[in-house]
Amino acid sequence: MSNETFFAPSDLKEACALLSELGETAVILAGGTDLMVRFNRRRRNRKETLVYVGNLSLDYISETDGRLIIGACATLADIADSPLVKKKLPLLALTCGEMASPAIRNAATLGGNLGTNARNADGVAALMALGAVVVITSADGESRIPIEEYVSMPKKQKLANGGIIKQFEVPCLMADDRWGWEKLRQRRGEGRSIVSVSVRAGMTGDICKRIRLVLGAVAVHPFISKTAIQNLEGKQLSADLIKKVSEEIVAEIDPTSDARASAWYREKAAQALVRRTLSQIA
Repeated sequence: MSNETFFAPSDLKEACALLSELGETAVILAGGTDLMVRFNRRRRNRKETLVYVGNLSLDYISETDGRLIIGACATLADIADSPLVKKKLPLLALTCGEMASPAIRNAATLGGNLGTNARNADGVAALMALGAVVVITSADGESRIPIEEYVSMPKKQKLANGGIIKQFEVPCLMADDRWGWEKLRQRRGEGRSIVSVSVRAGMTGDICKRIRLVLGAVAVHPFISKTAIQNLEGKQLSADLIKKVSEEIVAEIDPTSDARASAWYREKAAQALVRRTLSQIA
């Protein structure tokens, strides 16, 4: 990486000021599990300036006021192994534990999973189902954005004026909450999703009071299903209703074909995984 300019600030305010000054030439580096592959394959401009954020102490996991606060540099392995996350947000712990390989999970960060803006970002899908808020720190100050709004924002707007993903604020599961998760991958040991479904629902018996069902890898980015909300909230989760939702949800997705699966296969898999996930909470 001799052609790169490299900075490693140790203060969050300093890092934001540096990123603001550098503008579009700056690239944020955390775990590097995605970025360095692109550099090594020469898919990025070798003249970019790298700003390493691993010295900013953003790897914390704590609880306050019924929410878990997870720093953007917390690794997938730390989140998957955290007793606090396992107890308060088991969906997130399970999801992070099934992403990539053990070696990559030891370096990859939750903030990086959001920053890559990938279709199959399982961590983003789980956070979206859980109702997470993204906290951004920039030269302008601090802002809080629901994660489903953040992923849809224009790229230049997301981290404008030296912005850095600081942390995630995630509401802990409540007594009436149920959750489910399904992931289809090409083979054992392959961490990337062909299709994923994450769900958090407030239930009274078999009546769904509220639901956030998120599909991953079948659109530009993970998204909350409006079909699930419209058809399930206030209703009894019967087998017939679950089948109806799984069939109608196809209108919301936009799958693509790649080396791991065809668009047709993703569509059929999405229907099957929606049925299986909803059956977990019924």
